[in-house]
Amino acid sequence: MNKAAVQAILVPRGNVNDDNVFFIEWVVADGNKIEAGTQVCNVETSKAVLEIDAPAAGFLRHCAKRGDEIAVGGVLGYVTATAETVLPEIRAETRRTSGSGVGIISAKARRKMVELGLDAALFASWTNVRERDVIEMAAAKSAGSVEQDPKGAWRLEALSTTQLRTARVMEQSISSIPGCFLERIADVGAMRTRANKIAAETQSVVTELDIIVWAVARACHSHPRFNAHITDDHRIKIFTQVHVGVAMDVEGDLYVPVVRNADAKTPVIIAKELRTLLYLAKRRRLKRVHLTGGTITVTSMIGRGIQHFVPIPNLQQAAIVALADPNPYKDSDLAALSIVFDHRIANGTSAAAFLLTIEETAKQGAPEHSSFGAA
Repeated sequence: MNKAAVQAILVPRGNVNDDNVFFIEWVVADGNKIEAGTQVCNVETSKAVLEIDAPAAGFLRHCAKRGDEIAVGGVLGYVTATAETVLPEIRAETRRTSGSGVGIISAKARRKMVELGLDAALFASWTNVRERDVIEMAAAKSAGSVEQDPKGAWRLEALSTTQLRTARVMEQSISSIPGCFLERIADVGAMRTRANKIAAETQSVVTELDIIVWAVARACHSHPRFNAHITDDHRIKIFTQVHVGVAMDVEGDLYVPVVRNADAKTPVIIAKELRTLLYLAKRRRLKRVHLTGGTITVTSMIGRGIQHFVPIPNLQQAAIVALADPNPYKDSDLAALSIVFDHRIANGTSAAAFLLTIEETAKQGAPEHSSFGAA
């Protein structure tokens, strides 16, 4: 085979810190003619969605399938000189890097392990593990003396690709950030009044969440340590720009798209950007640029009937700010405004002052003489 006629599309090594990525989707159909540099697919790392471009001009040939876990440097597909060019032998396997002692486990075998509840450690010292090997191992265990779960019948359900990435980030965050929780009771009614006033004057849709995002971004100027993260050598990396991530739950998948330079934008502009990001999230069209670069995060339970919750900070961020729902049984517009912050960077006194600044800024809103709709 003429190797020049076939070029592999690989998971890049330089842009990925993980050992493996999850394949999301092809954005160009199999067999289509493409130019060098054309975006052909998306993969998901522990931090973001990564767009993969074609290394050369030719015909796109798919190998990876949605949900496949592929090692960094592994083959996603090929670009060939013709649509009929014979491809190299396609290996669906991905290398394990968990230290389990397993050589190569195919993507189908990995999914079957999850489905059947088998631990990869059962295949220690195996060179290759395929789907049929997993099925045979499950049958062998079933035929033997296997202790039944005393809770009764059960089934396994795999996490979605997005939620699996989120789960891994949460695990890393919990293990690496000594988070401290603080809460104050804030006047959400005053924030809502301010949002309604801005909406009426600008003929726009503005909510309490938009006001809070704006207020958090502004408050970071007077409390810069919360717009930062601690480095591996225990120095504080304080960011000049304020890029606010906003948590969005879409059918069980958690996304945190980012409003960039939120401190330089009005509530109206922030509101419009958040509507656009939510639209893209619901249609699974968020790109890497939408999901990366956040310096602080906001999450809200407004409208969900939750009066108290403790969020998990994002990796390489010092804080996450949360707004709960007012208690409807107390006929009050007071609600919990809380923060989980990296206790290495700040103490409770400064976090309390940060929350107070956020609330006061949110209630005050934009200055009366400003143009709410201006960028």
